[in-house]
Amino acid sequence: MAVLVLIISALIWPALCDDTYTIDVLMPEVTVTQADQYFCTSVKLAAKDGFVVEFKPVVSMDRVHHMILYGCSRPGSRSQTWDCGSGSAPCSAGTKIMFAWARDAPALVLPKDVGFAVGPSSDIDYLVLNLHYGRPLDIDSSGVQLVLTPQPLPYHGGIYLLMASRINIPPRSESVKVDISCLYSDKEPITVFAYRTHSHTLGRVIAGYRLRGDNYTEVGRASPQWPQTFYSLPKPVELRSGDVVMARCTYDSDKDSTINVGSTSRDEMCNLYLMFYAPSGDSYRECVDNELPDKSSHMPADSLVVPPKPVMPTKPAPSVPGLLPKTPEDYFDSVERQRNRRPLTLQLAKGFASDVSFGQVAGLAIDQSGALWAIHRGDRVWGGSTFDENNVFVDARDGPITSPVLVQLDKDGHVVRSIGAGVFYLPHGLFIDGQNRVWTTDVALHQVIQLDMDGKVIRKIGEELKPGTDENHFCKPADVAVLPDGRIVVADGYCNSRIVVFSPDGKFIKQIGSAGTGNGQFQLPHALAYAGDRIYVADRLNGRIQSVDIEAGRVTGVIPVSQCVSEVFAVAASKDGRIFVACPKVGFVMDVNGTILANFEGMNSAHDLAVTRDMLFVAEIGPNRILKFLLDAPIETHSVVATNATEAPIHDNSMWTSLMIMLLLTIPVVVIVVGAIVVRLRKGKRPRLDLGQFLSRDRTGFEKLQQESDSEVEEYTVTPPSKA
Repeated sequence: MAVLVLIISALIWPALCDDTYTIDVLMPEVTVTQADQYFCTSVKLAAKDGFVVEFKPVVSMDRVHHMILYGCSRPGSRSQTWDCGSGSAPCSAGTKIMFAWARDAPALVLPKDVGFAVGPSSDIDYLVLNLHYGRPLDIDSSGVQLVLTPQPLPYHGGIYLLMASRINIPPRSESVKVDISCLYSDKEPITVFAYRTHSHTLGRVIAGYRLRGDNYTEVGRASPQWPQTFYSLPKPVELRSGDVVMARCTYDSDKDSTINVGSTSRDEMCNLYLMFYAPSGDSYRECVDNELPDKSSHMPADSLVVPPKPVMPTKPAPSVPGLLPKTPEDYFDSVERQRNRRPLTLQLAKGFASDVSFGQVAGLAIDQSGALWAIHRGDRVWGGSTFDENNVFVDARDGPITSPVLVQLDKDGHVVRSIGAGVFYLPHGLFIDGQNRVWTTDVALHQVIQLDMDGKVIRKIGEELKPGTDENHFCKPADVAVLPDGRIVVADGYCNSRIVVFSPDGKFIKQIGSAGTGNGQFQLPHALAYAGDRIYVADRLNGRIQSVDIEAGRVTGVIPVSQCVSEVFAVAASKDGRIFVACPKVGFVMDVNGTILANFEGMNSAHDLAVTRDMLFVAEIGPNRILKFLLDAPIETHSVVATNATEAPIHDNSMWTSLMIMLLLTIPVVVIVVGAIVVRLRKGKRPRLDLGQFLSRDRTGFEKLQQESDSEVEEYTVTPPSKA
């Protein structure tokens, strides 16, 4: 009998150990009408954690040019499929690159004990498939099958991207260097085991290093003209807090014109992807531009030298850390890439709202019907003596503005309705969320105020008329935006120079940034623009736009607006990557790299912007008016309506596994019971089975499982600057 138990256990145990399951992420029978079309589709993950250990392409290069799989906290559209080339982005929040494929690349098996975490604990709740089709197809269901394990793995896989947002390569030049550097400040170390370089045709070599103390250690060096796959490092390299991470791209140009950064083949890029593993932490990190030029300028001389070409791995070798299969040469280079964007011109429409008497027009917003709303200050003026030296509003005894200063206008500038009488002291920012609820900031009250469309106050955040620097107070908050999940983002601008994030019920979550001139710091964050997976901030006194990843809690990109000459007051964004920027007397339409695509003029003192599908509105203070510009080509603006996605088809072995466990546990009991019966029969006793007595012998209880919850909140104490 014992032998039988061993035989059955040997047959069943491998099935019990193989607890992996699969998720199919496939395009739902789309019709491709032309070459170079891009389609995205999303699937929702079940509410359980898992680790992706293998990616199995279900696709061929005669149909698909390349494929990219993202992990997102929210997808870029509510539709089953959508255009993610010139339309919505793949993700609207929490964008993380997980896998890419091209040219019939084989399956990707990660090294042993390494996996990409998905599920509630990872903030990846959706998978988004992005396919670039090479030719028209009647029906296509290409995609990728993921192999996951529910068992926690000791190491989480991730990508650390180093990239340059500014490149300037003079005509017919050689050895032009573009450097990138950042201080690695995360508490948790990571281990880099593979790397990938990317540029366009002018790149000669891209090299990366870790600087620890005075010692430079190479973390990757290759020609971007080789197949752009991940190459394994001879020895993994650890990054820990205090290390400097840097990269250098070297270019040789035979072009007759200056080459700048961009996504087309006529432009250039400078990207170094580091693939790492860590026991925990964020699976996607970025380092943008050259934050530490005094360190990067001393990079080793071999950063300019192309190394010997390594041998490409021909098959997966998961048992050898760092040895990875081939990945596509057209790997996704930046979530900012925009394709097929039409040129845009703007024409000033004269006489808009000319019959309306405004006070200082502080903020503009567009509601869900596409109507324009404006908030002004009535007969109240913000002047040099409006606040005392402690940023306290000196005329509080006068009470709120008695006139209705929040107005809805039709397309010709006629007032449709007016609300907000007796609510505001000195209003500033304006935002309308996906449920048509109105959000404002008031610099005198030092509060964020939410109202319904009838002007009824729903809630206030901050202490009335009390400025402060902690998590319960604002000091002259400049603007507010509300994300689709209800989180509230506030530009706490004039004194604290920070971005503050609150939960939907108004509880403090985190602070992003502080006062200063460095990347990730602000000098008067004056306006916010919701842009799907990020918030753009008009960093007014620093004369730039900063891109903020709310999920990660950090600035991920900086767009200088040197053409402004003075301050940058306002920002708005469209889905195709165009950013609308207002300086006092001139405005610009830019791409995410700062390239000017168009401009608009006619203002005297621009203060805020709002954009619809075919119109741009500019609020002015002195003269107090609203200007309307007509767009000659329609654009798609960002929506703040919450997104949905279909459930992922999950092939789970859990039921089979449960049955096998029950069977395996039952066999020894049956064997013992049968043995006991046989013994009693041999002794001439009547068989009697008392399972209760049998199971209760020497039974010890289970100790209660101890669970601990770790939470981390960034807190800063910022001293308000002296000037208001």
